[in-house]
Amino acid sequence: MAAVLACGEGAALSHAAAAAVWGVADWPATLEISAPREHRRPGLITHRSRTLTGRELRTHSGIRVTSPVRTVIDLQPRLTDARLIRTVNDLRVAGHIRASAFDELCARSRRIDRLLGADPTHRPTRSELEDRFRAFVTRHRLPMPEINARQPENGREIDALYRDARLIVELDSWRYHGNRAAFERDRAKDARALAGGYRTLRITDRRLTRGGAEEAATIRAILAAAGRPRD
Repeated sequence: MAAVLACGEGAALSHAAAAAVWGVADWPATLEISAPREHRRPGLITHRSRTLTGRELRTHSGIRVTSPVRTVIDLQPRLTDARLIRTVNDLRVAGHIRASAFDELCARSRRIDRLLGADPTHRPTRSELEDRFRAFVTRHRLPMPEINARQPENGREIDALYRDARLIVELDSWRYHGNRAAFERDRAKDARALAGGYRTLRITDRRLTRGGAEEAATIRAILAAAGRPRD
């Protein structure tokens, strides 16, 4: 807040510093401030902005900061597509960008609209692995499952669901599943799902990236078999 006050009326933390305030980035080594007039302060990166209005300012944790939408607009030139998708979705999952703000963001950025606005449900993913899975499904022309769906019988949230085929897809990374407790917990969940009539296909991040065509063929075969009449 001292950095904001040092830059005068209408100033706010912005860019990477604002992303840190909103919880979607680490704190940068040097704070960035945007203000309607030019200010030069030792140890700060300052931006003069003639477009920053009170509508795009918020107070969060006691600090004046650019709004989540404005923060993304400022940051997007620095971000790869994958990082931009993750930043927007993390803000959506945290509740900082809701439906109307997301529509505004897509309207202000053709790039974000191309990357995320085509999703008719506008449902955000919760991890980079889910982002890669959604891109994998599109690339291999598979039917798009429900992402972060809830199993009707018990309300359990699952990574992806082909509801008609009663197929659960769980995306596993070694970081979160590479221990005995996770191993046992995963198999208990699979058993309960099977008892409820749902099969579970587990896909690791390595198989998704290195064996994409084979994995796509497996999913396609399972979906096809689910649609065939049983004897």
